[in-house]
Parts: sequence; structure tokens; C-alpha cells
Amino acid sequence: MYVVKRSHHNPILVPDKDHYWEDFATFNMSVVKAGSMFYGVYRAISAPDRLRTPEKISIIGIGRCRDGVHFEERVPFIIPQEDWEKYGCEDPRITFFEGNYYIFYTALSKYPFEASGIKVAVAISKDLKKIKERHLVTPFNAKAMTLFPERITGKITVLFSLNTDIPPAKIAVAQMDRIEDLWNPKFWEEWSKDVDKHVIDLKKSPYDHIEVGAPPIKTSYGWLLVYSHIQNYFSSPENLDRIFGIEAVILDLDNPLRVLGRTRGPLLVPRESYELLGHVPDVVFPGRRYALHILWGGGYDQLRRPCESARSSADYASGLEFTLSFCAGGREPYYYP
Repeated sequence: MYVVKRSHHNPILVPDKDHYWEDFATFNMSVVKAGSMFYGVYRAISAPDRLRTPEKISIIGIGRCRDGVHFEERVPFIIPQEDWEKYGCEDPRITFFEGNYYIFYTALSKYPFEASGIKVAVAISKDLKKIKERHLVTPFNAKAMTLFPERITGKITVLFSLNTDIPPAKIAVAQMDRIEDLWNPKFWEEWSKDVDKHVIDLKKSPYDHIEVGAPPIKTSYGWLLVYSHIQNYFSSPENLDRIFGIEAVILDLDNPLRVLGRTRGPLLVPRESYELLGHVPDVVFPGRRYALHILWGGGYDQLRRPCESARSSADYASGLEFTLSFCAGGREPYYYP
């Protein structure tokens, strides 16, 4: 049994009709704390322009606040500039790592949209005021890349969703010695020679779809990964309803390919009007948290914040059961054996 209490502040991010670039929709925020300030990067969809193709375009906006809820001073941050992102920048995930902020996002290079034009890119900032460089990361179809906040056994480590538009999608891990390897095609050519050894299989059914959600959080029990698990995404013989859910998994601190525990079912499913209605209806999708506040996009036109506390249980592969409490104000989740 999972209990998630939605925040009374919801939705915490809504389109601003005074800003042309975020007039239509705002969602999928990823948050990082720098000093006393919270910075949130998020996907913003512009007002329609009939003279442009596509009429509405996605960019990455940024806002800041002191309480993690009321994001203000919202401005465009990552705008399409290169050919490999000319049709949009979507769904950012931010991590502070070794002196820089790395913002991974989905770059769209073809319209109408197709898998070969949907790839991962990264923008790098020293101060969250300007982007100092950006790169196309994956030479293949992928989304939802996120960087672990520290090296794992000496290696830079990323998680991402592979083949999201050429299903079945897989959650994959890549490790490297130098950050520059991330945008080196030769690195990915070598990595791709044996994809299956880099994959974490979290699907509960062959008809499900999964995607990386928030950047992983280090705890004393392992890396906590909150992710999107869509049940019955593909048609099954039983013709069951599609359910967008948010779930969680614990990965080994030294080997993120090893799953130590996972939730039995979703922490959150669409329920409120702002989750059931919107740009894409009947959706919840997890974003970056701080102090284990899970931000999620619902209905894909607004952003929500969860509970002050949420409780769930998860099973270790060995069958050991423990309780995971999401607690406001703590530095990490509390686990009770």
C-alpha cells in the first residue's frame, strides 16, 4: 500500500500567458539547489505561430526561488541553435558534477518527428546564468539521460532511456573516464557493440514502457531512482487500460546495473484534474526532487509537487521487505528494515 499526499500548492508551475515562449504549456521540471536558492529547469511550449513549422516549439526555461515551490524570474535558458535541435529542446534533467551544471535534454532534429531525429543532448553551465557549451550526446535514438552526482568506482556514470521511439525501450547505463567521452561518437560505437550488458530491465510485463525520471539520489542503502512505468503501454491480449505511474528502485552503490529493491506498484497515478487533462491527458511523470520532494508533470501542461511525506514499501531481490519514507526537510530518504 502506497500513500502519497499531494501538496496543496499544486500545480506549482503553470503557463505564463505574458511570456510567448511558455504560453502553451510548462512541465517536467528538474531542480537543483545552489546555496540558498532552488533552480528549476523545465520544458516550455510556446504559443502557436502559423508561420512556423512546427507551429509550437519547445525550449528549456529556468526559474528560481528560495522555498522550492514558487519559482519566479522565469526566463528562456536553452533555445534551439544547432541543426540537431532545430525543432525543439525538451525534458531537461540537471546535475551538479565536478564544478559544472550538466543539463541533459531531448534534442529534436527532424519534423515530422521520427526516431532518428530524437536524441540526447547536453548543455553545460558554470553559474546557471548562461550556457558555456552544448553537445549532441547520443548518435542513436534516446531520451531522459541523467548524470550521477559523483563518480562510481572512479567512473563518470549516466542513466538514460534507449530506443524510446523504437520500442521496446530500455533503461541503460554508460560509464566513462572523461566527461568528453559523452559526446564522442567513437565511445558510443564501442558501447553499442553489446547493448544488453548495459541494460537494467525494470519492465513487469512485455507490454509495459519505462523511462528514466529524476536524477538518482545517493542513500546509505543504494542509489534511489524514481522512474516512469507505464503499464499496458502496448496492446495486450487482455486489452487492459494504459496506466501512467511513478515507481522507484534501489540500485547498488558500486554497480548501478544491480537492482537491490523496487516498489511493488506505482507511488502515484493520475487522479487530479491537472493530471487527467492537459496537453497530453492522463499522465504523471517524475522530475528532479530536492530533499525527496518528487516533482511531476501531469496532463503535460503544468507541473506538480508532492507530499510533505509519502510512504511506500519495496522488496529486495532476496525478498527482504523495507519501508521507504519520503520526508520533507531531510537530506535523504529514511529506510526502516
